[in-house]
Amino acid sequence: MFYNGANCDIYIGKGAGKKLLNDIRNAKKSIKIVSPYLSPFLISELISLRKQNLDVVLITTDNIEDFYGNYERNIHQLIIQNRETDKKAFEKREKWKDVSKILTYITFGLLAILIGISYLFRDIKVAFGLIPIVIIFIIIKFYKNKIKNKRIYSYWYSQLFPFKVYMSPDTTDLSDTFIHAKIYLIDDQIAYLGSLNFTASGTKHNYETRIRTTDPNAIKEIKEELYQLLNHSNLPERDIQYWGKELYKEPIN
Repeated sequence: MFYNGANCDIYIGKGAGKKLLNDIRNAKKSIKIVSPYLSPFLISELISLRKQNLDVVLITTDNIEDFYGNYERNIHQLIIQNRETDKKAFEKREKWKDVSKILTYITFGLLAILIGISYLFRDIKVAFGLIPIVIIFIIIKFYKNKIKNKRIYSYWYSQLFPFKVYMSPDTTDLSDTFIHAKIYLIDDQIAYLGSLNFTASGTKHNYETRIRTTDPNAIKEIKEELYQLLNHSNLPERDIQYWGKELYKEPIN
């Protein structure tokens, strides 16, 4: 993308993100961010803003700083596990459970009868009565294994808000392009570009450069660039379904 002649504010120095964060926190409709690096507390801010019904879009790389110490991982809020139940499989498993219970009751009943008979008659032949009990026990074990291995649940994963995590050249051989841009679009009316990442260091402490513009023509071009990057980049990215399987346990029943 190339655009010339935009009206903009220029800032160079520390604290380059102060006005940016203020505009983000005062957003009315939407926030769209491109930043290769993220800080956990700023991801938390985006999660909070999304829960306030703002449209949030994030484009980043697989260099995410996700949590500090024992804090809750943001990624578990960004990637949501959804579970579906196979009703036919569930009903079949319940029938197997019922059969297993009935056979268990029969086993205990036969065992009680056998103990009573052996007490009365004290005959070694009574031991042959263990044969049907052992057979039933084997059948019960067979059903319990079927119950244990029966898949009832299937899983799929969704996002709290639309985000793309592009793979860096350090983690894949499929591309030599690194998403290094820092772009912030707020309510499709305010745009920031510059060197500051969406991190605590970038927004507060580092010596950074950034421009802020509300120029309508520049905003239009930046908005289109973000759309293309989000939807038609053809760059390798982390697969949400595969990623979810790495993050969550998936018990089958």
